[in-house]
Amino acid sequence: MTHYPRLAQTYISGEIDAVERAGASVRTFAMNSPTASDRVSADALRRITQTMYLKASPRRALIALARHALGHPFGTARVAAMALASAGASPRRMIRRMAHLAQAALVAETSRREDLDYVHAHFGLAPATIAWLAGALSSVRGRQLPFGFTIHGFHDFVDAAESRLELKARDARQVFCVSDFTRSQLCCVTEPALWSRFVVVRCGVDLSALEYRSPSPPDEVPTTIAVGRLSPEKGFDILIEAVSILKREGAPQRLVIVGDGPLRGALEDTAEAAQVTDLVEFAGELTAEEVRARLASADLFCLPSFSEGLPVSIMEAMAVGVPVVTTWIAGIPELAESGVTALTVPPARADLLAEALRRLASDPQLRLRLSEAARRRIEQQHDQARCGAVVAERFAAAMPR
Repeated sequence: MTHYPRLAQTYISGEIDAVERAGASVRTFAMNSPTASDRVSADALRRITQTMYLKASPRRALIALARHALGHPFGTARVAAMALASAGASPRRMIRRMAHLAQAALVAETSRREDLDYVHAHFGLAPATIAWLAGALSSVRGRQLPFGFTIHGFHDFVDAAESRLELKARDARQVFCVSDFTRSQLCCVTEPALWSRFVVVRCGVDLSALEYRSPSPPDEVPTTIAVGRLSPEKGFDILIEAVSILKREGAPQRLVIVGDGPLRGALEDTAEAAQVTDLVEFAGELTAEEVRARLASADLFCLPSFSEGLPVSIMEAMAVGVPVVTTWIAGIPELAESGVTALTVPPARADLLAEALRRLASDPQLRLRLSEAARRRIEQQHDQARCGAVVAERFAAAMPR
């Protein structure tokens, strides 16, 4: 992973736990050390002690690469040339690839020492690059170390020159995609001969920690919650505009935005300009337990994204029974089926978003029908235990015989 453990990516921790419960033994690697906010629980501290942080060990990584080069100079040179070729003509990207190569040498050396059978990366950028190069370096030493990676969506496809998904997919044993839409986007950048190794493996949520409760009658001013990174693709500007529309039309709603990111200051300015600071709360990044408590007390959930894979935040809201309003983009309709499990609107349409929020707040039968159907859909498709068992099974199938 890039970071582990991470508050904003608790679904990865949950998947690892589910995979281990299904019988696999997992060794975790992360590029970056956790931030102070990611060290807040005893569980996080436990995970930290069990994880190797690659950037925290540059000397060890360089020594590992040197050992590879001294023992197998020509093969290591071939892998280095492969890494540099994947960088194109960008000097900065070449430097990053060499850093990834050193980190991959450390992963490969640890995998050999600890007799690891398979390497899997979350996200198609740097983590998948390191897994790809670790597999290649292991082959140089005559040891088979198959690798795979999980594609989540938007960020994996933004910069094709950086991600080079076509190269990694060519050499990967398998590629997990979190939605059918995400798989289709990977098909767009790869040759058809590779498509059979792209498998939809959906993210799961811990249903035992997400107890369903029927939607309660909202207060006079309903509370809508939104959970996500404060970044451009989440569309929170549009949600704040929708809150402004509802206020002007005499149907105000409170909005709680959970999460942090580069746009927080700009979004706070947007709320002030729209004159809804009395209705909008920026709660910041919260622990999983705090998020669940916020969901349990909310009347509605809204995620107005412009681009996604398939957001875990929607899964958690549906599991708890919070009626959902979201956009009909990317992989979202595979879970949020309009009029069945949620209400969906076109992206970047504050007027239609406001209309859907007002409609849902004012119709108790609709809230109940959608929330019950949504919970059933989560149980069918996104039960963490079941999803983790699928992942463990696919890991085992990919290991050398």
